[in-house]
Amino acid sequence: MLSRVANILYWTARYLERSENTLRLIDVNAQLVLDLESHRDFNDPRSWEPLVYVSGEEEKFFELYEKPVTEESVVQFLLFDARNPSSLLSCVATARENARCIRDHISSEMWQVLNTLYLRLKKHDYRDYAESGSSEYIDDLKLAIQQIYAVAESMAPRNEAWWFYLLGRYLERADNTSRILDIKYFMILPDRHHVGSVLDVIQWGSVLRSCSGYEAFRSTQRGQLRLENVINYLIRDREFPRSILASVNAADNALAKICANKDTQVHVDAVREINGLREHIEKTDIPALIASGLHEYLDDVQVRVAAVHRAMQDAFVNYDPAKASIV
Repeated sequence: MLSRVANILYWTARYLERSENTLRLIDVNAQLVLDLESHRDFNDPRSWEPLVYVSGEEEKFFELYEKPVTEESVVQFLLFDARNPSSLLSCVATARENARCIRDHISSEMWQVLNTLYLRLKKHDYRDYAESGSSEYIDDLKLAIQQIYAVAESMAPRNEAWWFYLLGRYLERADNTSRILDIKYFMILPDRHHVGSVLDVIQWGSVLRSCSGYEAFRSTQRGQLRLENVINYLIRDREFPRSILASVNAADNALAKICANKDTQVHVDAVREINGLREHIEKTDIPALIASGLHEYLDDVQVRVAAVHRAMQDAFVNYDPAKASIV
């Protein structure tokens, strides 16, 4: 298939996954703020400022919004601000524009549900979020995005286009699960004496719920909602589909499908990078990781995911046409 089409499908999936995970980041932060309410003022900038840094858009945020940081400014920036290229609105708009460019490669039903979400979302702002209630509003939008996934899953042919779509989706998911974990790290920094307390257990429950993993964790894992258990589950569990390892394995499988019929070796670097990432996660010693620094480990995972992305782009998008073979 054309590298242009493959790249658009890849990025459409990434933007859709990023949209859902932006909602999950806000959801987990809102839940953690409620858990911390008796220990910290609800409007304390420390309650919402970490979300700006975890999103990676702190420079843009402070360029557009004045201090102190508030729930309204952060939610408006991350959900509805078209000036933020990573906001929910921007991601859905970009995914929609990508889909419009390749209408002949996606089903009409997928276009319809994506277009409907965009038209609905561009009319919203913080007032809609506040009036509906953060949890109800976010759950409703998550279901709308999952409807797009379901339509694609049930109607897309399992050809090369599908595997590029899944490669983008699962690389984005691996990156964003690390960011959800990072939210918890930032939120407990001022209150380390609460680690291991009842409050800590409640907070880890909120993190699992934001990943739709609370019930799965309780049914498959023995023991309490402790730091080591939850981190191990969200990083290294092979069966939970939102864990970092499961996401990397799914991306690895998609890349293998793409490379299966390739005669050239342009994909070698991409395969090496994703194999290195998978092995790194598999060998992770959770107690040692906690002792050395969870934040630093998650940063490293994000850097490695970015390296896989660059290698994939070099192999299938930014290659030298003079060296390409015609099949």
